[in-house]
Amino acid sequence: MTGMDSTDGNDPVRSCVICRQRFAKKNLFRFVIGKEASDNELIPDNKKIMHGRGYYVCNNERCLEKIKFFKPRKKKFRG
Repeated sequence: MTGMDSTDGNDPVRSCVICRQRFAKKNLFRFVIGKEASDNELIPDNKKIMHGRGYYVCNNERCLEKIKFFKPRKKKFRG
């Protein structure tokens, strides 16, 4: 699986939060922030149906190891 080569043009595309390469959404693992507002722990979303901000990670072994140390940033409200 290498970057844009993994898409056929019809699938939604997402970027891996670790390596920033783009892949078809169906080829990525999805994680969401825990249910508690103060909880920054990422929880795997195997069925890709959980509510909340999704963080996508590619199938690269290095990226899957680094996601354990990834700290998601909360989005700031503009206004």
